[in-house]
Amino acid sequence: MGLSSNILWHQTDRKAFYEIIRTKKLRYSYSLERIIPEFRLLPFAFPMISMSDYPFSEISHNKWTYGDYCIGFRQSWGEKIGFSPVWYCSLGSRGLQQLNNLLKGAMELESKPLLNLVMYIFANMKFIQAPLETKKQSFKRYRFYDEREWRVVPYLTEIEKASAPAILTEDGYIEFKNNNNGMSLIDLGIDFQYDDIHYIIVKSDTDIQETKKIVGDRIHVFTKEEVIEDIIGIEHHEVIFPSQEQMDLEAANRHLERIAKLVNETRKKRMKKTIKG
Repeated sequence: MGLSSNILWHQTDRKAFYEIIRTKKLRYSYSLERIIPEFRLLPFAFPMISMSDYPFSEISHNKWTYGDYCIGFRQSWGEKIGFSPVWYCSLGSRGLQQLNNLLKGAMELESKPLLNLVMYIFANMKFIQAPLETKKQSFKRYRFYDEREWRVVPYLTEIEKASAPAILTEDGYIEFKNNNNGMSLIDLGIDFQYDDIHYIIVKSDTDIQETKKIVGDRIHVFTKEEVIEDIIGIEHHEVIFPSQEQMDLEAANRHLERIAKLVNETRKKRMKKTIKG
């Protein structure tokens, strides 16, 4: 089985999910990233849309970090839009160090075009492993590499038209969210059609009915429980532990089997002696 698929999964919560499928639009959202060594890995927020590239069979209990709703877009559509895998790296990566040196040079030369280019590249990078905090849980060491993230970051010209910052400091990010009802979304995004979606995963049967009222019957819609238990089947091999009574009975049967075996062996030996005698 392959490690990747032809589906790009966008995971989110209920409110955002229904807004996305009703408007047929994915909006860019600021995400805090600690990736730039020159600034001592202080967090900066870049606008982006993120998806994950993993097979249907890999959607299990540990793949619901960002919400209980998933929209599975066709990878061919994502590639046309400009999505691509992020550049995963470690802190000691030579590529990361070279890019950091390029950033230093851009700052010394006060070259805005070069600085914009370098920061755009940083916006498409991710550490293999780092701390993570979400609405649902916190991780001391989260393995981002396992998400197989694909990302698209808007060009600077797009950001300027939307009158939004291309990058935010952590304080700026917090202020932005406080001024936008706790959300990090901006009024800029990517439009799609329902035919660009292959699968949808929702939380409940009620969600299935509500979703189909919006998208129709052209898209396969499943509940999270169906995917985990019926389609993937990770619960099919659940171990049923025997009761104490069953264990005692099984032990007694094994003892009787051993006695019967000994009796048969003794009987065979006696018959051989009788024949020889």
